[in-house]
Amino acid sequence: MAHLATLTILFVLALGLADASISSVKLQSGDSFLIREGEHAKALVRSLTAGSQRMEFSGRNRGKWVDQNGKTVDSSRFHLYRNGSVLIRSARPSDSGTYQKDPNPMIRIGDMGYAPPVLIIQVV
Repeated sequence: MAHLATLTILFVLALGLADASISSVKLQSGDSFLIREGEHAKALVRSLTAGSQRMEFSGRNRGKWVDQNGKTVDSSRFHLYRNGSVLIRSARPSDSGTYQKDPNPMIRIGDMGYAPPVLIIQVV
């Protein structure tokens, strides 16, 4: 009986760790949201239906979204804070996608590796 309890506890803990690196949020159109995934990183990367975009935290394009062709995308509804947090003001359905810091290395604990944190934003 003790083995069953131990296995159950281990299973619940493993299940919690497997999903810990992915978080999601559902926003209404027009809502504001603070993205904290970029804290202490060099950039924030987002994958949208329109393609991949990157917001640099320093340099010429600081605080602006830039697409994979190097073209600046309208970033007027976004505010970059010094610690890498990004505020979305008045979210739109076009902001739906995945957001993650860059670089976003795999998390290693001993011999085990865990997927890096990813934020999924859905705007309806």
